[in-house]
Amino acid sequence: MADQDLKGIVEALLFAADAPVSVEKLREITGTEKLSDVRGAIAELVREYEEACRAFTITEIAGGWQIYCRPDYSKWIRELHRGRVPTRVSQAALETLAIVAYKQPIVRAEIEGIRGVDSSGVLSTLLRRNLIAIAGRAPGMGRPLMYRTTNEFLRYFGLAALTDLPRLEEFAEVLGLRAEELELAVEGAESVAGIGVPSANGNAGAEAPAGEDDTDVGAGADGGEATDGAPVPDEQKAHALADREILDTGGDEA
Repeated sequence: MADQDLKGIVEALLFAADAPVSVEKLREITGTEKLSDVRGAIAELVREYEEACRAFTITEIAGGWQIYCRPDYSKWIRELHRGRVPTRVSQAALETLAIVAYKQPIVRAEIEGIRGVDSSGVLSTLLRRNLIAIAGRAPGMGRPLMYRTTNEFLRYFGLAALTDLPRLEEFAEVLGLRAEELELAVEGAESVAGIGVPSANGNAGAEAPAGEDDTDVGAGADGGEATDGAPVPDEQKAHALADREILDTGGDEA
């Protein structure tokens, strides 16, 4: 396939796509042997758009590539869509997403220890909107669910990867704190969330066994025994039941 043909095909695919398309997917569709050829076609298109001062460009986002209008034209695009109800996330959802993004994988009790309020409803909504996903279970009594962000989270916030998130030092500067002060504040809040299980941050590789029923959180709905036969503390039962509710019923809109 000629380079010119490949470039045109890649441009057509990205133009028609309603979500970011990975380089591997583009290679598969075009039948190209080398990923480098696809990347080269994308780079050439970006260069051409820049030289022609086009109102759009190809942006790397959420593990793929997509055509986006340049921010310079956002004012007129908003006018085009005036009257439509924008899809926004609430302050509570933003707080929860920030915690999950920086501390993932993380259990609900740790999230609530940092926020200081019940977060089961917000987690339910974020799961329904595919901004977070279940990352398995933490070991220990009750085996609470762990949460992580998704590619949809990256797309929603215009990030190519999690490494594009602002550093905590930048947050500290905005809040007028020293970086170590912000870190101590977060660690202090996390200590409130102790529920007798190891921190999810120390078990990033922990995943639910294949074929496991996600509604089985180690304690029955009647607050029975843990899977290892040991009695489950009352607080741990409450967290297990809340995890079940998140999976089964959902919660308030974020």
